[in-house]
Amino acid sequence: MAVSNFMQEANAIAATLRGKAPLRGKAKPPGRRAPTGQPTPRNLDVLAYAREFFAENDQLPTIKCIREHFGWVSDGAADFHVQALIRHGKLERNVLGKLRFAREKGGAQ
Repeated sequence: MAVSNFMQEANAIAATLRGKAPLRGKAKPPGRRAPTGQPTPRNLDVLAYAREFFAENDQLPTIKCIREHFGWVSDGAADFHVQALIRHGKLERNVLGKLRFAREKGGAQ
């Protein structure tokens, strides 16, 4: 308990030195925007590539394939766009964790 009280006190002192009120509760993590209602144009480019790849290969591309196609340096860039498409309901992961196109709610009857 002494450690957490010390941290709260240190944060309060630092906030007063900066001239701001100390934070209460959890702060919003920096660098991430809240998802908007629609995918970005780059997200849609990734989705279009996934459709082309699926038409030729009967499976969706891996993160590595997406990265190489768009010329990105890290897998994280490709994964960021794939996660955005999952949030927007365009893609989803199956039980094994593989990507697939999102299905309608309720499934086939």
